[in-house]
Amino acid sequence: MARKRLALKDPGRFSDPASLTWDRYVALQARERERYMAERTTIPHDALNYKTVSPQYLERAVDQFANNYYSELSATHYVATAAANAPFDELKKCALFQLADEQRHLEMDREVFERAGVPERDWLAAWEAPGTTCRFFRHLLELEDTIEILVKGNFVAEGAAGPGTFTVLADGAEARGDVLSAVNHRARIRDETRHISYGRALVKALIDDDPGNLDTIQTWQDESLRLFAEVARGGERQTWWEGFLASYYKIALPLGLRPTF
Repeated sequence: MARKRLALKDPGRFSDPASLTWDRYVALQARERERYMAERTTIPHDALNYKTVSPQYLERAVDQFANNYYSELSATHYVATAAANAPFDELKKCALFQLADEQRHLEMDREVFERAGVPERDWLAAWEAPGTTCRFFRHLLELEDTIEILVKGNFVAEGAAGPGTFTVLADGAEARGDVLSAVNHRARIRDETRHISYGRALVKALIDDDPGNLDTIQTWQDESLRLFAEVARGGERQTWWEGFLASYYKIALPLGLRPTF
């Protein structure tokens, strides 16, 4: 059975909340990269090369490294698909800006794996293990429809992760001596906030355009959160899961969506 597709009959209902132009985006990312490199250069050599963390930390952190890296690698593919198939120019522009963001994040996460000395042959296996984001992101990679990709990827997934998640990850990594991961997590917060904002703007535009679209968006939400539920590991990560849902429902419920869990 063909998947339900949504169309924005009045594309004028959607606009980039960040009001970025190509010139403004290039200038913005130049500043972000400069800020990131300035922070990175303050990391002592031993900390940068994971000499100050315990072996136990590295063993436990590999699945988090994998979730970070493969989520970003997936995003460089599904956001490229979204941009290529975008039904109108304003949405294509937002997706192209996001694609550049995700490529930069991917480079940062690859460096973590390499400096931590994790053999590349072990990366994918860590991500494919039970209790990771693998199934959700592979689902996104199977999609071709721009609007479904961006609703699930930006509104649901990034909206649920939220800026607060990256702050928690950064604080936890830093407390354990993983300063590079901490700097990386904090560096992406502004980008992720923009992705969530335009995902929310798209969902609002779809509902304003046709209230009947809410039922399809609800279905997409339910599909996404059920795939993400695996990451909670049957209650092992209950605090994380509750925060994940709370972050998402904060933006979803005011638009008329119902809780999945």
